[in-house]
Amino acid sequence: MIGLKRGIVELKPYNPQWNAFYIQEEELISSVITDFLIEIQHIGSTAIPDIVAKPIIDIAVAIDSLRNIEKIIAPLEGVGYIYRGEQGIPDRHLFVKGGEDFRTHHLHVMDKTHYEWKKHIVFRDYLRNHPEEAKRYSELKMKLAKEFENDRESYTENKSTFIQNILEQVLKNQ
Repeated sequence: MIGLKRGIVELKPYNPQWNAFYIQEEELISSVITDFLIEIQHIGSTAIPDIVAKPIIDIAVAIDSLRNIEKIIAPLEGVGYIYRGEQGIPDRHLFVKGGEDFRTHHLHVMDKTHYEWKKHIVFRDYLRNHPEEAKRYSELKMKLAKEFENDRESYTENKSTFIQNILEQVLKNQ
């Protein structure tokens, strides 16, 4: 299943159903913002086979223009998303599904040229294609989850060096 209380770090073994949950959500999102949608991608650890993940489906959505962000809020709210604004990342808008006690989806809306888009896709694809690095990342996540089980911010912050090293390695070779 999917869903987790906000702020808590609880990792689950990879579940192939996560992709089915993503596909279902992709169809729903696409159906309500089709006029603005450029691309939609399953991102985050639930998109990487064989690693542990918080059971929350992360989705990246590229729209035609951020000037249209106001036009997609109501349709997305109509299918259960809550608009949270930029949340500290300029020009990346966050929507969440589920309440504070049971968050199931994070929807990251941005322009396809945004660095956050590239970062998510590059990191996901690298780990999909390098199982030994995916295993190292999974082990790091398990260690951090024990240390920061009630502090998701610190958990996330402490993964950043690993993520940044991968991104620097991949992006310098492109």
